[in-house]
Amino acid sequence: MTTEQPITDKSRHPGQPRLLQRWLPGMSWVLLGLPILFFAFVWQYYAVNIPKWDDHALRAFLFYSDQEPTLTGKIYQLFRQHNEHRIVYDRLITRLDYSLFGKLNFVHLMLVGNLSLVGLLLVFVAALRRSMPGRTTALYALPISLLLFNLSQWENMYWGMAALQNFSVVLWVLAAFYFLSYTRLWGLALVSATLATLTSGNGLIVWPIGFVILALRLPAYVPATGRQLYRPLLGWLAGAALVIGLYFTGFEKPDGIAYVKPGLTDLLKGWFAVLGAAAEALPVRTPLRTCILLGAVLFAAIVYVIVKTLWTNRVLIGKVFSGLVTRNTNVLKTEKVMASSTLFFWSSAAFILGTTLVVAWARTGFGVNLLITSRYKMYSLTGLSLVYFYTVANLPGRLARWWMMGSILSSCVFAGLTYYAFLDETIWWRHWLTTNQFNWTYTTNRPVTSSDSISQKYTPSTPAFYDAALPVLFGPAQQPALDLKLTEINGGFSIESATFPFQGLRDEGAYVVARSAKRTYLFPVWQNQQSVLAARFKPASVFTNGFKATLLDLELDAGSYRLFVLKVTSPTTFSLYPTNQQLTSKGPPATVSTKNW
Repeated sequence: MTTEQPITDKSRHPGQPRLLQRWLPGMSWVLLGLPILFFAFVWQYYAVNIPKWDDHALRAFLFYSDQEPTLTGKIYQLFRQHNEHRIVYDRLITRLDYSLFGKLNFVHLMLVGNLSLVGLLLVFVAALRRSMPGRTTALYALPISLLLFNLSQWENMYWGMAALQNFSVVLWVLAAFYFLSYTRLWGLALVSATLATLTSGNGLIVWPIGFVILALRLPAYVPATGRQLYRPLLGWLAGAALVIGLYFTGFEKPDGIAYVKPGLTDLLKGWFAVLGAAAEALPVRTPLRTCILLGAVLFAAIVYVIVKTLWTNRVLIGKVFSGLVTRNTNVLKTEKVMASSTLFFWSSAAFILGTTLVVAWARTGFGVNLLITSRYKMYSLTGLSLVYFYTVANLPGRLARWWMMGSILSSCVFAGLTYYAFLDETIWWRHWLTTNQFNWTYTTNRPVTSSDSISQKYTPSTPAFYDAALPVLFGPAQQPALDLKLTEINGGFSIESATFPFQGLRDEGAYVVARSAKRTYLFPVWQNQQSVLAARFKPASVFTNGFKATLLDLELDAGSYRLFVLKVTSPTTFSLYPTNQQLTSKGPPATVSTKNW
């Protein structure tokens, strides 16, 4: 006879802890990938294969390189200065894309650049894994994924050359610092540092910072003796001399770029604005002030960690540098090596602070508002990721878990807000690119394209919404007159409508049409919008009736233009409205200042 034992929670689910341990790593990787997948979905929905500004320089590189009859000439075109940068990496990807597909596709360049964010996330994952052994690394990296993959990055996301340059340089620099801080693979760090320098000018910062980190890590290179112990330092110095020497060989200061030097107070405000630019996504009335405040807090946090860890490691730092100066290898062969997470934090923070300071010095004089634009947000988001990484990697177990969970919640809210805050700019960006293509393709008052042979060879026009609208665009306006307010401003005209209804979230919407006796232009508008709270978090409800647009003399040939509004309701439904408004453009100025983005 047997007696039944009472069923307890423990006996009912005997495998529950083991099952959770088995599934948690896989589930964590899935969660880590969700922000990337959503980012990729939004990116492909709005990305369009049309060049912007510096993208044309990549097409010019292909042309000039193909004209070079010698190998040395082609190498010169590869290393040729672009503004103050050597964009060798960008040009290599450009050449590879053209060779593989027969045409240069700027969406492909965006894709490669955006994949740099995936590489950067993996650098943080690797650093967390080495700093927090035994933990579910992917779950602890989730806040970093949410900070990096969101619509704050919209400008770099949808701009081929900017994606390659602005995203990739951060990847190469932090990868170099990871190899120097966590491994003895200084050769890989050397390759990463070289790629950083040949991607963007701020990649030069990697060399002095890397030398310091490598020097502090020399005790990790035992049991090397004699010259072998100094081989990493000597190799790093040789690599730095070679790469920096090549960078500045034949270097010339770009013409036509007049920097406006800010005062100390304005410089600090600008510096903090760049550092805290991520805060623009928050639904506040004064985004610039909020960005400056977040930048000040981020700056204080970084400086606090650096000062605290410098003081904690002062004796060890003194021994290492004493051994270097006296060439006493016995001093260097200490059993204690500085924490890798500290070295990684120091080096990455120095890069972020140095880059944002240079941006603030060069741009603050043109207006502080320029400093929180999307193309600079990468450094703010990386700075926030770095502070989170160091904090969670150095907190004790239970506190680290709570910090991780709180960070997941806050970064999830932040990432969600970005998809509302920057949706209007993302849509406008797509409209701006497509209308620009129209304006350089149709240069008369007839639906006949005008394209040079070089463009056709390297970057032919991409299909756009207006292809189906050409009969309406160049035909008579058959709709009732639309009430439009026209105001002359400095350098152009401001246009406003208070009643035009919202049409859709992609190519749909209103476009301003300007017609002269010689040609027709097409321009995008900014649809009016309300707050996220008023829209109840529905993307389409963010937009309300009415729009604004700016037409600059720079964008129009001199002459008189009648204004119309093109309404795009669907890919096949178009309407043209007269406005009874007319403007007279002075045309573009004789000289245009050099762009230096």
